[in-house]
Amino acid sequence: MVIERDKIAKQPVSSSKVPVSQIQLVKQEFSRARSYASEYQDNTPIAHFFNTRLRRVSELLGQFKSGRVLDIGCGPAIIGNTFRGRPVEYYGVDISEDMIKECTHAFGADPQFHFSLGKIEELPFPDSYFDVVLCLGVLEYVMDGHAAMSESGRVLKPEGILIATMLNKRSPYRIWQSHGYWKFQNGIKKLSRLIRPMSDRPQGSMKNGDKRKRPEIKLYSERAFRRLITASGVEVEDVLYYDFNLFFSPLDIRFPRGSVWLSRRLELLCKSRLKCLGTGFMLKCRKR
Repeated sequence: MVIERDKIAKQPVSSSKVPVSQIQLVKQEFSRARSYASEYQDNTPIAHFFNTRLRRVSELLGQFKSGRVLDIGCGPAIIGNTFRGRPVEYYGVDISEDMIKECTHAFGADPQFHFSLGKIEELPFPDSYFDVVLCLGVLEYVMDGHAAMSESGRVLKPEGILIATMLNKRSPYRIWQSHGYWKFQNGIKKLSRLIRPMSDRPQGSMKNGDKRKRPEIKLYSERAFRRLITASGVEVEDVLYYDFNLFFSPLDIRFPRGSVWLSRRLELLCKSRLKCLGTGFMLKCRKR
Protein backbone atom coordinates (compact mmCIF):
# COMPACT_ATOMS: atom_id res chain seq x y z
CA MET A 1 0.00 0.00 0.00
CA VAL A 2 1.00 3.62 -0.42
CA ILE A 3 2.17 5.22 2.77
CA GLU A 4 4.20 8.12 4.07
CA ARG A 5 8.00 7.80 4.36
CA ASP A 6 9.17 7.84 7.95
CA LYS A 7 12.73 8.63 8.98
CA ILE A 8 14.50 5.30 9.22
CA ALA A 9 17.15 4.89 11.89
CA LYS A 10 20.72 4.50 10.71
CA GLN A 11 21.39 1.44 12.88
CA PRO A 12 20.99 -2.02 11.32
CA VAL A 13 17.36 -3.00 11.01
CA SER A 14 18.11 -6.33 12.66
CA SER A 15 18.82 -4.58 15.94
CA SER A 16 16.01 -5.15 18.45
CA LYS A 17 16.48 -1.56 19.66
CA VAL A 18 15.64 -0.02 16.29
CA PRO A 19 11.95 0.89 15.95
CA VAL A 20 10.39 -0.40 12.76
CA SER A 21 8.93 2.44 10.69
CA GLN A 22 5.38 2.53 9.40
CA ILE A 23 6.59 2.24 5.83
CA GLN A 24 8.51 -0.96 6.62
CA LEU A 25 5.51 -2.46 8.39
CA VAL A 26 3.22 -1.68 5.45
CA LYS A 27 5.66 -3.25 2.99
CA GLN A 28 5.82 -6.31 5.19
CA GLU A 29 2.05 -6.48 5.56
CA PHE A 30 1.47 -6.39 1.81
CA SER A 31 4.37 -8.54 0.66
CA ARG A 32 2.08 -11.54 0.10
CA ALA A 33 0.85 -10.25 -3.26
CA ARG A 34 -0.27 -13.53 -4.82
CA SER A 35 -2.33 -14.70 -1.83
CA TYR A 36 -3.77 -11.19 -1.39
CA ALA A 37 -5.11 -11.29 -4.94
CA SER A 38 -6.67 -14.71 -4.34
CA GLU A 39 -8.69 -13.36 -1.41
CA TYR A 40 -11.02 -11.68 -3.90
CA GLN A 41 -12.08 -15.11 -5.18
CA ASP A 42 -13.28 -16.76 -1.97
CA ASN A 43 -16.78 -16.82 -0.49
CA THR A 44 -15.59 -15.19 2.72
CA PRO A 45 -16.34 -11.94 4.57
CA ILE A 46 -13.05 -10.37 3.42
CA ALA A 47 -13.77 -11.29 -0.22
CA HIS A 48 -17.25 -9.82 0.13
CA PHE A 49 -15.74 -6.63 1.56
CA PHE A 50 -13.27 -6.28 -1.33
CA ASN A 51 -15.72 -7.12 -4.11
CA THR A 52 -18.52 -4.95 -2.73
CA ARG A 53 -16.08 -2.06 -2.58
CA LEU A 54 -15.21 -2.61 -6.25
CA ARG A 55 -18.88 -2.66 -7.25
CA ARG A 56 -19.57 0.56 -5.35
CA VAL A 57 -16.61 2.28 -7.00
CA SER A 58 -17.93 1.23 -10.42
CA GLU A 59 -21.34 2.68 -9.51
CA LEU A 60 -19.81 6.01 -8.50
CA LEU A 61 -17.73 6.22 -11.67
CA GLY A 62 -21.01 6.17 -13.56
CA GLN A 63 -20.62 7.64 -17.03
CA PHE A 64 -16.82 7.66 -17.05
CA LYS A 65 -15.84 5.96 -20.31
CA SER A 66 -12.40 7.16 -21.34
CA GLY A 67 -9.35 8.96 -20.00
CA ARG A 68 -6.53 8.37 -17.52
CA VAL A 69 -7.07 6.58 -14.20
CA LEU A 70 -4.60 6.61 -11.31
CA ASP A 71 -5.03 3.83 -8.74
CA ILE A 72 -2.97 4.79 -5.67
CA GLY A 73 -2.05 1.80 -3.54
CA CYS A 74 -3.24 -0.44 -6.36
CA GLY A 75 -2.27 -3.71 -4.69
CA PRO A 76 -2.83 -6.52 -7.25
CA ALA A 77 -4.80 -4.02 -9.40
CA ILE A 78 -8.01 -6.07 -9.39
CA ILE A 79 -10.06 -3.00 -10.35
CA GLY A 80 -7.89 -2.61 -13.45
CA ASN A 81 -9.79 -5.51 -15.02
CA THR A 82 -12.94 -3.36 -15.21
CA PHE A 83 -11.15 -1.05 -17.67
CA ARG A 84 -9.91 -3.75 -20.05
CA GLY A 85 -10.82 -3.12 -23.68
CA ARG A 86 -12.00 0.42 -22.99
CA PRO A 87 -10.26 3.64 -24.07
CA VAL A 88 -8.80 4.04 -20.58
CA GLU A 89 -5.15 4.36 -19.59
CA TYR A 90 -4.74 2.74 -16.19
CA TYR A 91 -1.81 3.68 -13.92
CA GLY A 92 -1.21 1.65 -10.78
CA VAL A 93 1.16 2.91 -8.06
CA ASP A 94 2.08 0.98 -4.94
CA ILE A 95 4.78 1.09 -2.29
CA SER A 96 5.11 -2.70 -2.29
CA GLU A 97 7.55 -4.09 -4.85
CA ASP A 98 5.85 -7.48 -4.54
CA MET A 99 2.50 -5.98 -5.51
CA ILE A 100 3.99 -4.26 -8.57
CA LYS A 101 5.62 -7.53 -9.62
CA GLU A 102 2.27 -9.29 -9.31
CA CYS A 103 0.57 -6.58 -11.39
CA THR A 104 3.23 -6.83 -14.09
CA HIS A 105 2.81 -10.61 -14.15
CA ALA A 106 -1.02 -10.42 -14.30
CA PHE A 107 -1.31 -7.71 -16.97
CA GLY A 108 1.79 -8.56 -18.96
CA ALA A 109 2.90 -6.10 -21.63
CA ASP A 110 -0.59 -4.70 -22.29
CA PRO A 111 0.07 -1.04 -23.25
CA GLN A 112 -3.19 -0.01 -21.59
CA PHE A 113 -1.71 -0.65 -18.13
CA HIS A 114 1.23 1.05 -16.41
CA PHE A 115 2.68 0.13 -13.00
CA SER A 116 5.33 1.75 -10.86
CA LEU A 117 6.62 1.99 -7.30
CA GLY A 118 5.61 5.18 -5.54
CA LYS A 119 4.11 6.87 -2.51
CA ILE A 120 0.96 8.91 -2.21
CA GLU A 121 2.92 11.87 -0.80
CA GLU A 122 5.30 12.02 -3.79
CA LEU A 123 3.45 10.96 -6.92
CA PRO A 124 5.70 10.86 -10.03
CA PHE A 125 3.18 12.57 -12.33
CA PRO A 126 2.61 16.13 -13.60
CA ASP A 127 -0.14 18.44 -12.37
CA SER A 128 -3.69 17.92 -13.64
CA TYR A 129 -2.81 14.69 -15.42
CA PHE A 130 -5.60 12.26 -14.47
CA ASP A 131 -9.34 12.20 -15.08
CA VAL A 132 -9.90 9.81 -12.15
CA VAL A 133 -7.87 9.21 -8.99
CA LEU A 134 -8.69 6.21 -6.78
CA CYS A 135 -7.55 5.84 -3.16
CA LEU A 136 -9.00 2.48 -2.12
CA GLY A 137 -7.88 1.04 1.21
CA VAL A 138 -4.91 3.40 1.37
CA LEU A 139 -5.56 6.31 3.70
CA GLU A 140 -5.96 4.06 6.75
CA TYR A 141 -2.20 3.50 6.61
CA VAL A 142 -1.16 7.11 5.95
CA MET A 143 -0.03 9.09 8.96
CA ASP A 144 0.00 12.48 7.19
CA GLY A 145 -3.37 12.50 5.47
CA HIS A 146 -3.14 16.15 4.43
CA ALA A 147 0.10 15.62 2.51
CA ALA A 148 -1.41 12.57 0.83
CA MET A 149 -4.58 14.36 -0.27
CA SER A 150 -2.64 17.43 -1.42
CA GLU A 151 -0.73 15.24 -3.89
CA SER A 152 -3.87 13.40 -4.97
CA GLY A 153 -5.57 16.70 -5.72
CA ARG A 154 -2.53 18.04 -7.54
CA VAL A 155 -2.46 15.30 -10.19
CA LEU A 156 -6.24 15.41 -10.73
CA LYS A 157 -7.62 17.43 -13.64
CA PRO A 158 -10.19 20.19 -13.05
CA GLU A 159 -13.62 18.50 -13.05
CA GLY A 160 -11.81 15.20 -12.45
CA ILE A 161 -13.20 12.55 -10.09
CA LEU A 162 -11.58 11.44 -6.84
CA ILE A 163 -12.92 8.36 -5.02
CA ALA A 164 -11.48 7.62 -1.57
CA THR A 165 -12.50 4.87 0.86
CA MET A 166 -12.19 4.58 4.61
CA LEU A 167 -13.02 1.97 7.25
CA ASN A 168 -16.01 3.14 9.28
CA LYS A 169 -14.72 3.53 12.84
CA ARG A 170 -18.29 4.02 14.12
CA SER A 171 -19.76 0.82 12.73
CA PRO A 172 -20.71 -1.77 15.40
CA TYR A 173 -18.35 -4.26 13.77
CA ARG A 174 -15.31 -1.95 13.95
CA ILE A 175 -16.14 -0.83 17.49
CA TRP A 176 -16.31 -4.43 18.64
CA GLN A 177 -13.04 -5.28 16.89
CA SER A 178 -11.18 -2.31 18.37
CA HIS A 179 -12.55 -2.30 21.90
CA GLY A 180 -13.60 -5.91 22.43
CA TYR A 181 -12.35 -8.67 20.18
CA TRP A 182 -8.69 -7.69 19.72
CA LYS A 183 -8.25 -6.81 23.39
CA PHE A 184 -9.76 -10.16 24.34
CA GLN A 185 -7.50 -11.99 21.88
CA ASN A 186 -4.40 -10.21 23.16
CA GLY A 187 -5.39 -11.01 26.74
CA ILE A 188 -5.73 -14.70 25.91
CA LYS A 189 -2.31 -14.73 24.23
CA LYS A 190 -0.66 -13.04 27.20
CA LEU A 191 -2.32 -15.45 29.60
CA SER A 192 -1.25 -18.48 27.58
CA ARG A 193 2.35 -17.26 27.57
CA LEU A 194 2.26 -16.89 31.34
CA ILE A 195 0.93 -20.36 32.06
CA ARG A 196 2.80 -22.19 29.29
CA PRO A 197 6.02 -23.84 30.49
CA MET A 198 9.14 -22.13 29.16
CA SER A 199 10.43 -25.45 27.81
CA ASP A 200 7.33 -25.83 25.59
CA ARG A 201 7.74 -22.46 23.86
CA PRO A 202 9.19 -22.32 20.35
CA GLN A 203 12.84 -21.26 20.18
CA GLY A 204 13.17 -17.51 19.69
CA SER A 205 9.81 -16.73 21.30
CA MET A 206 11.11 -16.16 24.83
CA LYS A 207 11.19 -12.40 24.49
CA ASN A 208 8.65 -11.24 21.99
CA GLY A 209 6.54 -14.28 21.25
CA ASP A 210 5.86 -15.19 17.65
CA LYS A 211 3.45 -12.42 16.79
CA ARG A 212 4.34 -10.04 13.97
CA LYS A 213 4.01 -6.32 14.49
CA ARG A 214 1.32 -4.77 12.31
CA PRO A 215 1.30 -1.29 10.75
CA GLU A 216 -0.64 1.42 12.53
CA ILE A 217 -4.14 2.06 11.21
CA LYS A 218 -5.71 5.52 11.39
CA LEU A 219 -9.48 5.67 11.07
CA TYR A 220 -11.81 8.63 10.46
CA SER A 221 -15.48 9.33 10.97
CA GLU A 222 -17.33 10.47 7.85
CA ARG A 223 -17.27 14.10 9.00
CA ALA A 224 -13.52 14.07 9.70
CA PHE A 225 -12.84 12.26 6.42
CA ARG A 226 -14.83 14.90 4.52
CA ARG A 227 -12.71 17.64 6.07
CA LEU A 228 -9.52 15.82 5.13
CA ILE A 229 -10.58 15.21 1.54
CA THR A 230 -12.07 18.64 0.80
CA ALA A 231 -8.91 20.37 2.07
CA SER A 232 -7.25 19.17 -1.16
CA GLY A 233 -9.55 21.37 -3.27
CA VAL A 234 -12.32 18.92 -4.16
CA GLU A 235 -16.03 18.89 -3.35
CA VAL A 236 -17.94 15.84 -2.13
CA GLU A 237 -20.67 14.77 -4.54
CA ASP A 238 -21.77 11.44 -3.10
CA VAL A 239 -21.26 9.08 -0.16
CA LEU A 240 -21.82 5.32 -0.11
CA TYR A 241 -21.46 2.86 2.75
CA TYR A 242 -20.83 -0.83 2.16
CA ASP A 243 -20.18 -4.23 3.78
CA PHE A 244 -22.90 -4.57 6.41
CA ASN A 245 -21.24 -7.34 8.40
CA LEU A 246 -23.21 -8.03 11.58
CA PHE A 247 -21.48 -11.32 12.37
CA PHE A 248 -19.06 -9.93 14.92
CA SER A 249 -15.65 -11.62 15.17
CA PRO A 250 -15.10 -14.51 15.65
CA LEU A 251 -18.59 -15.37 14.32
CA ASP A 252 -17.68 -14.15 10.82
CA ILE A 253 -14.69 -16.50 10.89
CA ARG A 254 -16.69 -19.45 12.22
CA PHE A 255 -19.69 -18.90 9.94
CA PRO A 256 -18.37 -17.12 6.81
CA ARG A 257 -21.28 -18.10 4.54
CA GLY A 258 -23.84 -16.80 6.99
CA SER A 259 -21.93 -13.57 7.36
CA VAL A 260 -21.74 -13.03 3.59
CA TRP A 261 -25.40 -14.03 3.11
CA LEU A 262 -26.61 -11.40 5.58
CA SER A 263 -24.19 -8.71 4.36
CA ARG A 264 -25.43 -9.06 0.79
CA ARG A 265 -29.03 -8.58 1.85
CA LEU A 266 -28.22 -5.50 3.90
CA GLU A 267 -26.37 -3.68 1.11
CA LEU A 268 -29.58 -1.79 0.30
CA LEU A 269 -28.86 0.24 3.46
CA CYS A 270 -25.91 1.96 1.74
CA LYS A 271 -27.65 5.37 1.72
CA SER A 272 -30.33 4.87 4.34
CA ARG A 273 -30.46 6.14 7.92
CA LEU A 274 -28.86 2.85 8.94
CA LYS A 275 -25.87 3.32 6.65
CA CYS A 276 -23.61 3.71 9.69
CA LEU A 277 -23.83 -0.08 10.11
CA GLY A 278 -21.52 -0.47 7.10
CA THR A 279 -17.94 -1.37 7.98
CA GLY A 280 -16.62 0.93 5.25
CA PHE A 281 -17.63 4.02 3.28
CA MET A 282 -16.41 5.97 0.27
CA LEU A 283 -16.62 9.54 -0.97
CA LYS A 284 -16.97 10.58 -4.59
CA CYS A 285 -15.46 14.03 -5.10
CA ARG A 286 -14.90 16.41 -7.99
CA LYS A 287 -12.13 18.94 -8.44
CA ARG A 288 -13.49 22.43 -9.13
